[in-house]
Amino acid sequence: MFIDVSMEITDGMLHWPSDPAIEIDNYSQIKKGAAANNSKITCGVHTGTHIDAPKHFVDDGIGIDKLDLNKLIGHCRVIKVPSSISPISKEFIELLNIKKGDRLLFKTKNSEWINSGDKNFHTDYIYVNPEASKYMVEKGVVLVGVDYLSVEGYHIGHDTHKTLLGAGVVVIEGLNLFNVEPGEYNLTALPVKIKDSNGAPARVILQK
Repeated sequence: MFIDVSMEITDGMLHWPSDPAIEIDNYSQIKKGAAANNSKITCGVHTGTHIDAPKHFVDDGIGIDKLDLNKLIGHCRVIKVPSSISPISKEFIELLNIKKGDRLLFKTKNSEWINSGDKNFHTDYIYVNPEASKYMVEKGVVLVGVDYLSVEGYHIGHDTHKTLLGAGVVVIEGLNLFNVEPGEYNLTALPVKIKDSNGAPARVILQK
């Protein structure tokens, strides 16, 4: 069974406050006399479910087109984070018995907002704190996925991004894990191949 955990990209959808709003222009329509339907989309590369490249916070880091496919496809764990835990801390991660090569997707209360299509940006989303990110790097985690638009807290600095991306850990943001039970899955997470980009929207699929 395949489970799509990607957000739909829609006109006026939820986006990071300082990023461009998402606009979809159906500029060619058969019902209006055109020969074919065609559309134009205007958005940032960190729209909806997306993957960050190291270049996002490491100026000389690789772009999204250079990410290792072996990190983007393979076994992963979906981990339920209790609502009482905010942010995701090193102490919580230490309980998970993680090992080198792990791919970890964190399911939190954030997925309720994502799944509902809530267009209001919530600044109190659950995120990964810097100490937790350092611990995951030390343990050899290769991929971290979260269910809101950033892996770190709103306006608290960029240490989490810099730690993960600087170590080559793949970061997926904007997952919809609302209908996913905690457990083990096969992951396929493929970003749009934009040359030298610091990020790109992605279609992310889980297989039980």
